[in-house]
Amino acid sequence: MSEDDKFLHGFIREKLLNLHTAMPCRVVSYDEERRRAVVQPLFMTKERGKPPAPLPLVQNVPVLSQRYRVDGSPDTYEYVPVYQPGDVVFVAFSERALDAALAAPGQVVPPDSDRHHSLNDAVIVGVMAL
Repeated sequence: MSEDDKFLHGFIREKLLNLHTAMPCRVVSYDEERRRAVVQPLFMTKERGKPPAPLPLVQNVPVLSQRYRVDGSPDTYEYVPVYQPGDVVFVAFSERALDAALAAPGQVVPPDSDRHHSLNDAVIVGVMAL
């Protein structure tokens, strides 16, 4: 492998290691009224030449609710999850910043940031059964 290829391979690898898609996290706190949590990612980061380090706490993480029909009823019910500190949850990270989409629910919005797959754009998908 040439020096140029090694450099390019290393550059791409570093970028991919900082691309967040989804990971387990531990709930640090949960505000049931606002449906927002603070979570601690359970993966560590590793930079070349440095020891592994924990990722920072992620603040203000929205949670998904679920809508169901129960026992064949024509009515639907929305179930809002309840989380407790210590719960292990699975968190997804949006491909774009969520700010504009959360500010205009249900509307098609242009990207309002250069953020991609950021820890700041996390959403709790659900509890992981361990």
